[in-house]
Amino acid sequence: MNTYDRLISGYREFKKNYLGDENREWLKVAGERQDPKVMMVACSDSRVHPAILTRSALGELFMVRNVANVVPPFEKDDAEGTYHGTSAAIEFAVNNLHVEHIIIMGHSGCGGIEALMDQSVTGENSDFSFIRPWMKIVEQANEFNEREVTTMSKKSRVCVCEQRAILISLNNLVTFPWVRDAIKEGKLQLHAWYFDIKSGNLSEYDRDSESFVEIK
Repeated sequence: MNTYDRLISGYREFKKNYLGDENREWLKVAGERQDPKVMMVACSDSRVHPAILTRSALGELFMVRNVANVVPPFEKDDAEGTYHGTSAAIEFAVNNLHVEHIIIMGHSGCGGIEALMDQSVTGENSDFSFIRPWMKIVEQANEFNEREVTTMSKKSRVCVCEQRAILISLNNLVTFPWVRDAIKEGKLQLHAWYFDIKSGNLSEYDRDSESFVEIK
C-alpha cells in the first residue's frame, strides 16, 4: 500500500469509529460549535503531533502549526498585502473561544531553527525565502557570546537556541492586548513546552529555576 492509499485507509477506519455510539452525544454539540480550553502553537514538523503526544480527543485543542512554532509580536498593521495568520488565530482563541491556556511547544531537531543557525537550509543563493524573514522574529535566540561558542558543543547550542526561541514567542504573546488583559483578569495562563524527539521526554519551562524541567 502506497503512502496516499494508507491515508485513505486510515480515514475509512476513522469514519467507522467517528459515527459510532461513543461519539453520538459529542457530535450533537460538536456539529454546532467548538469549546476547547487549550490553544497550542506547535511546529509543522511531521514528527511532532501535539494531539497524539497528549492523547487529546477531538475538540480539546485549538491548534496553530507553523515553521518553528513562532509567535510574532503584536503589530497593528492595516497595510494591504500583509498577512497575520498566527495572530488572527490567537485573537480568535482568546476573544471568541476564551481558551484558558496557551501552550507554545517546540522540539529538538527543528528545521526552522536550523535555518536560523545555518543558511544552508534555505540556500544562500536562492532568489527569495519565506523562511529566513519568518525566523528573524526569533533571531535573538541565536545570539551566543564568545565563551558560549567555545565551551558549548554545536548540539548544545542548537538545543539552547530552540528553547530560547520558544521563550521569545512566549514573550511575544504578551504583546497582544487581549492576551495581556486575559492574564491580568486571571482567565488565561501561558506555558512553554519542549519535546525531545529521540527520548520522548517533554519538558515545561519553570519560571523559578528559569529552565526547562522534564515532566514526569
